[in-house]
Amino acid sequence: MSLLITGGTGFVGRAVVKQLVARGNTFQIVSRDSKNHPRDSMVPLPEPGKLFTSATIAGTSCIINLAGESIAGSRWNSVVCQDIINSRVKITSCIVDSILQNQKMGLPYPKVLINASAIGYYGSHPKRRFTESSGNGHGFLADVCRAWEGEAVKAESLGVRVLRLRFGHVLGLDGGMLPKVTLPFRFGVGGYIGDGQQWMSWIHLDDLVNLILQAVECEDWQGAYNACTPNAVTMQEFMEILGRVLGSKSRTRIPAFLATILFGDMAQEVLLKSQKVYPKRLLQQGYTFHYPCLADALTHIFKK
Repeated sequence: MSLLITGGTGFVGRAVVKQLVARGNTFQIVSRDSKNHPRDSMVPLPEPGKLFTSATIAGTSCIINLAGESIAGSRWNSVVCQDIINSRVKITSCIVDSILQNQKMGLPYPKVLINASAIGYYGSHPKRRFTESSGNGHGFLADVCRAWEGEAVKAESLGVRVLRLRFGHVLGLDGGMLPKVTLPFRFGVGGYIGDGQQWMSWIHLDDLVNLILQAVECEDWQGAYNACTPNAVTMQEFMEILGRVLGSKSRTRIPAFLATILFGDMAQEVLLKSQKVYPKRLLQQGYTFHYPCLADALTHIFKK
């Protein structure tokens, strides 16, 4: 199987590529960052308004779409928010339009699209448990995810099997939230944000990579899936467990108002939002998590 991976040089993308290399899969990477990969494995990112070449699409069995600007890379403003939207929605639209182009020309096209999304789709609730059947929520990230998934779903009418994987917080040393929240513990001032009772839904990077690659192969998988473990924790619990693993107690607390001053709207949308998400469809279809419990996941990560 030949794969095309957008965002292949990002945090999750690098881990997916590493596994594809180990398995001997044929793949090409779409990214603006080509310095870490051989030139012959790269596909240029189309210019705005342009499509992938017919040959690129024809030579691809499956597309794994992981493209998207980091939501935690910098303080949000109108420019950053627009980049967050465009980097997800426009590239997904480009992928679907490129598939349609080949279909109209009678050329081969990929029959599988694995499209990243996020649990931000559901919005926030202090107690409610979200499953894949829960509706779309409110807020900036909920709007982004709705538009993002909306573009991906269009490929279903072209005969493409589409999976929308709604990522929880992805835990690993090379990206995501973990390096940021770990740093204060190194100085003995680690702690939680807000009242600590907001729910955090998470997944070990290794589990997410395994899940993505299994989704490519399992022909009966289609639609939306929550890519997080069944064991959500509160932020206070997360920080206490992290502190024990690191050998440093969770000692401090950043009040919600101060977090908003420090991080702006991102604090309300990411750090203070409560999302208790359950991967109902994954469990129904027999997926087994290697790291379902947070203590085991963090212990494995920091022993690597």
